[in-house]
This record gives sequence, structure tokens and C-alpha cells, in this order.
Amino acid sequence: MDNGIWATWYNLDDDNKNDHIEWLHKSYLPKIRSHDGIAWVAHYRVDEEDYKERRDTLPHTTEAIPQGTQFICLVAAASPHIFYKPNSPLFKENQSNETISHFKERKESRTAILIEEARVNGPNFDKVSPGGVPAEAIQMGSYNMTSVENEIEIGKWYAQVRFPFVAGVNGAIRARKMLSTVGWAKHSVLYEFTSHEDRRKDIVKPFDPFSKKTVDETVHAPGSPSIGYRIWPPVE
Repeated sequence: MDNGIWATWYNLDDDNKNDHIEWLHKSYLPKIRSHDGIAWVAHYRVDEEDYKERRDTLPHTTEAIPQGTQFICLVAAASPHIFYKPNSPLFKENQSNETISHFKERKESRTAILIEEARVNGPNFDKVSPGGVPAEAIQMGSYNMTSVENEIEIGKWYAQVRFPFVAGVNGAIRARKMLSTVGWAKHSVLYEFTSHEDRRKDIVKPFDPFSKKTVDETVHAPGSPSIGYRIWPPVE
């Protein structure tokens, strides 16, 4: 099971980007994957230009929160409570001096601990292992709603419109709707696709009036929704 996700969005300076990523992929992430209770680990590079035209039409927060948008690191566990256990890698006291030093290289780092609310499998669900690492192509959004009434509307939208659409559209692997136990954004959604080409061709569609009205009441985190390309584990 992978109902809990520790998500981190962050930036890196060009002068230490390659070294940081090499450390992540060769040392830190393999160790985290072997930690008690961890189901999988995935690291994504974000294409900030992809989906930009649509992203720019969405409301984004003006609050002073970390602005990381270049990379997303996802660590999944059976439950979010795994991340609160005494030996959790989330806690600074359990991190090595090397890890602390490398984490300081991250700019505008923003963290969330998420719990899954619901998920739906698409027609291409056989492209990934059940309960395994997410697909190489993802879209991940994180946002708040403008009112309690609109939180009900977004719940209706996922249950009645978005998830049924994902369940039947070519190129969709899986989608999961999540809520934060830690983090600025209360809501998050993670879509997985066979490829970004399929996402652009079949999944990015104009919104109907109900969808547009509901989505316009979201207030997104910086860079949300993010278009991610998996860089670890390596794409075979």
C-alpha cells in the first residue's frame, strides 16, 4: 500500500545541480527506499514551459510561501504515520551531516505530507506495477479552495466529472486525489500518463462550464500544476 506521500518541491542552482542529483540518485534515495514502511521513491524534473499557457490562467497564491518549482521528490509509505515514527527520515535528528548539507543546497524547498482520499485507474493501468513507483510522465497539482462551499464543488467535480473521464481516456494510467496532513495546500492531485505526448493529445481538453467554474475557485501553489519527467528510478 502507498496511501501516504511525502512530497518536496524545490529548486537547485546550476553550479551544484549535477552533484546534488548524483548524490540523490546514487546515495540518498536508494537508502530512503529501503527504510521501514517505505513503498517507493520517485524523483521528477519539472518542465516549467509545458502547460504554461493553461497554468497561467489559474489563480495562484500571493502568500509568502517557498517558491520551489524545478524538481519534485516523492516518497510513498503505507500510511502518512510512517513519516511521524521516531526513526522517520523526515526528522532532522535522523539525518546525517551529509544529508543536512545537501538539503541546504535546495532553494525555496516546500514540503507536504499527503494522505490519499481516492484514486482511479485509467485504461493504461497495466503500464505500471500496482502499488509501484509512478509513471515516467506525471502532472501534479496542489491548491486550496476559496470557500467550504467550493470544497464541496471540487469534491463533486472529481467524483462526477474528472475521475470518470480519467477512467476512460486513452493515455491515462492512474490518478489519485490527496489531502495534506502537513503543508500549505490542503488539496493535491497526481495524474500518471503513458507519455506527455498522449497527455497533450487526449487529456488536455477545454473545460465544460461546471468544470471551469469549479477549477477557477482553486488557489494553486507556485508552479502548480507541475509537469514532471521521472529521472529516478531511471526510465527503462
